[in-house]
Amino acid sequence: MKRQDQDQIDRTLLRQNVLKGLAMVGFGLLVGKVAWINTQGHQRLLAEAQSRHVRTLAIAPLRGPIYDRNNRLLAVSTPVDTLWAEPHFFCKSSEKWKSINEITRIDITKLKKDCKKREANGYNNDFMFVKRHINPSDAQQAIALKIKGLNARREYKRFYPSGPASGHVVGFTDIDGRGQEGVEKMHDARLRGEAGSKTLHRDSRGRFVEYVEQNEAVKNGQPLTLTLDSRLQYLASAYLEEERRKHKAAAANAIVVHVPSGEILAMVDSPQFNPNDRRTFKPEKFRNRAVTDVQEPGSTIKPFTVAMALESGRYSANSKIDTGKGRFRIGGRTITDTHENGVLSLHDIVVKSSNIGVTKLSLEFGAQRFHDTLSAAGFGEPVGAVPAEVSGHLPLRSKLIDRATQSYGYGLNATALQLARAYTVFANDGERLPLTLVRDNDADKQASKRVFSSDTVDSMLKMLEQVVSIDGTARRAAVPRYRVGGKTGTTYKILGNGYDKERYVSWFAGLAPISNPEFVMVVMMDDPRGKYHYGGQVAAPVFSRLMQDALRLYNVPPDQPDLINSDPSDMAGSKQKNMPDAASDSQSKEAV
Repeated sequence: MKRQDQDQIDRTLLRQNVLKGLAMVGFGLLVGKVAWINTQGHQRLLAEAQSRHVRTLAIAPLRGPIYDRNNRLLAVSTPVDTLWAEPHFFCKSSEKWKSINEITRIDITKLKKDCKKREANGYNNDFMFVKRHINPSDAQQAIALKIKGLNARREYKRFYPSGPASGHVVGFTDIDGRGQEGVEKMHDARLRGEAGSKTLHRDSRGRFVEYVEQNEAVKNGQPLTLTLDSRLQYLASAYLEEERRKHKAAAANAIVVHVPSGEILAMVDSPQFNPNDRRTFKPEKFRNRAVTDVQEPGSTIKPFTVAMALESGRYSANSKIDTGKGRFRIGGRTITDTHENGVLSLHDIVVKSSNIGVTKLSLEFGAQRFHDTLSAAGFGEPVGAVPAEVSGHLPLRSKLIDRATQSYGYGLNATALQLARAYTVFANDGERLPLTLVRDNDADKQASKRVFSSDTVDSMLKMLEQVVSIDGTARRAAVPRYRVGGKTGTTYKILGNGYDKERYVSWFAGLAPISNPEFVMVVMMDDPRGKYHYGGQVAAPVFSRLMQDALRLYNVPPDQPDLINSDPSDMAGSKQKNMPDAASDSQSKEAV
């Protein structure tokens, strides 16, 4: 055999051997791949297949409803549908989006931007919202368009039947049903519930429509019942908004507490916002000023100063204090009264709202004694039953001038709710009531605290009643056929580093009926800029109207049926100059 022929044969054999070797290697790789698929890669490939044909979807829980004390709805969740899509299908059907827009308005520009982002990421995120919270019938019409990748799921939208009247207390949720403000936030865990999940698979048209299984059962939120009375809440809201606008005040709030349960029947803030209309949502309007804003309470503190003196046993209601000619020098400063009252009994010190009188009483006792008295009444500590509450500030003062100004309500601050709790001491036979906002809530249940004796409270009630008489500073707080008591307060407003003597905070704190108190109420007007600004002029009329309604709604019998007062809202200009409530109430301002 020739050498050339032999070389040809060798090359042929070599090629055959190489091909056999390659075939064996290929077969080995194929066997290895099959083995890997059946061992290591099985779960990954199965997951990929399931991601294309199977999806696990969350089931939104039904948020618990919120009721008032009479089982009227304050918040409820209604069923709505949300359109969602798988971007790798839906984004390729943009020519059909116009049909969706004709059914329910969608933001096509935003959808295009979202799709571009997902395309740039290789459609790694296979979920996107198309339209949140739409009418279920509209969602069905959109799904009927048979756009590949478009799906619908059931969600819930929060609705507030009481609207602005209870907005600050109840609060609101975000679009995902999480509490953001008020009771909705404070009790979110109870109201929210727990989401469930279900597994779906795609039908022949590419839609996720059929259940495979329910993985986790949904747990709906629990209901919550508040102590609020919607009737009083509506009335307080209307009266407060009317008076705030009338007197051009920056803000106002009112609180009604039931005695002796300590339940908060109404808590209203103005200006209002509508929790059903997110277009009205502005952060500065969400604040429930009755619990978040602290102010100096002014002359509403004077009854506690006088009660401290009575409680000591060294004074009686008829004990005399010389207030001189309306000026009293102390620590290089001058404390003033509007009038030269001369010698006043403790009873008249409260009725005439004498700064000098309470100053001299306070200085008869140590700073610690006065501090302890106010602390026992609840100043300087939060009520604890309401959301977003601040504690207020009750410093222990050592300087004589600071001790003096504290005796008539400067140099400390409190919220309207804390002042209302403090006045339960006079309505509840000397014991401070713990306040509650949620019914049957063990967490809020506390023991009442003795602050003054029954004898001291009896004396104080007579003084507070006289304040609302024609001789007192709060005649506009009177309620026909009922004995009413309370105290006005008007302080300069703190702005920056000091007081602005052209701007005010006006208070009225009171209770009724005097013979057996059922309600404590506090009304505050912040920065009234109209013709009138004293507490007896701008806050007391709200008290009168709302207290009259509360007594009527709760069927409280009149304790002085023959007493019919003149219209408390009468503000005839001819009488205004020499009105007792205007003159006396100014004393708390003149001193600073």
